[in-house]
Amino acid sequence: MTAALTRTARRVMMALGVGRQTADTNETPNTPTVQVALAADELRSDVPIMQEYGLASRPVPGSDLLVAFIGGDRTRGVVVATGDQRGRPRDLQPGEVCLFHPSTGSRIWLKADGSIALNPANNKVTTPGDFTAGGTITGNEVVAQGVKLSRHSHSGVEAGNDTSGPPQSS
Repeated sequence: MTAALTRTARRVMMALGVGRQTADTNETPNTPTVQVALAADELRSDVPIMQEYGLASRPVPGSDLLVAFIGGDRTRGVVVATGDQRGRPRDLQPGEVCLFHPSTGSRIWLKADGSIALNPANNKVTTPGDFTAGGTITGNEVVAQGVKLSRHSHSGVEAGNDTSGPPQSS
């Protein structure tokens, strides 16, 4: 009886492991896999990474990994969480949420006051389709098909002292 309890206790203790990713993520299989270095020089290869539905990331070597081992069997591990403390934002307020890119610092930041901040590292936000805003768009310059709103001219218009009406729909 004591041997059975000892085996059970050992399996429970071996059910979780914290490790470090040692090589690039293998994206070839349907479920990506990684190589993990655990405590006591334990190295596990081809460990699948389970991620939240609709979210995808590709952790890099040096990332922290939490591995769950099915039934405490160290040959049957699954990565259930990843993190990288090297690039983690340190300026979040309590309750704030941030989707961030560790190496560039780009982020989508849901702030405590209810606002959302887009902070791309290269100062560019790109959308391949239409962009619709329900409120005011404020900016320093508007460029449409290479023409700047602040410096465009109207040829063939005679100077006068009258003002034009509102924009006409096309």
